[in-house]
Amino acid sequence: MHTSAMGIAVFHGFTSTRASMEPVAESLREAGFTVDLPLLPGHGTRWQDLNRTSRHEITRAALASYDRLAARCAAVATVGLSMGGSLALHVAAHRRVEAVAVINPGLRLAPLTGPTAWALGRFRPTVASIAGDIAKPGVTEEAYARTPLRAVVQLDRLFAQVRGELPGLRRRGTPVLLFRSGTDDVLPPSSANTLIKILGEDQLRVVDLPRSRHVATLDYEADTIQHQLRDFLRSPAPCPRAL
Repeated sequence: MHTSAMGIAVFHGFTSTRASMEPVAESLREAGFTVDLPLLPGHGTRWQDLNRTSRHEITRAALASYDRLAARCAAVATVGLSMGGSLALHVAAHRRVEAVAVINPGLRLAPLTGPTAWALGRFRPTVASIAGDIAKPGVTEEAYARTPLRAVVQLDRLFAQVRGELPGLRRRGTPVLLFRSGTDDVLPPSSANTLIKILGEDQLRVVDLPRSRHVATLDYEADTIQHQLRDFLRSPAPCPRAL
């Protein structure tokens, strides 16, 4: 049976794994939430697998995460880092989501990145890794050592799709919490600014992370993210857990 409690779908970023979001997921579990943290298609194996993965496979996996939680919980919220942030917003545009929290969400790549990846990908399969943009010394991100270019093209198209879905999310009035790092060498400022511009101050709350970089969930202000998330998503009772 459903209760008045909340489940949380948590999504990791592009070329990364669940490890980048596991501290967030564990913090939410300890607070009594039911958490679903899927390994997204094409991730956690070889970069060649991601190069063969479409954005549609990834969005279907994100929606399936929501559906698993909705079968057990009275309410569902979504949380995501980078590409996972775009997925959290995508799910909220297609399902009944109580709230969304995004950390340095992916909505725009740097100018011309998508077309350049498409052109360059005809001649070479990968470029250098984008992983590990973390200010805190001694912390590493579990991710692919190379960035597959065909997958970058799919990522660019995913971001464009989700940008087009944001006005619908605005009309729904779904509350959104945005964590924004002071320095980000992976995504341009226009990515988070797009979300701010479309949703507005009455729907969107912004938390700045001045000491952190892109992978903020593993950086200096990881505790800030966890505490703010728990307050934002707090549920009166735990969801029934899977046997």
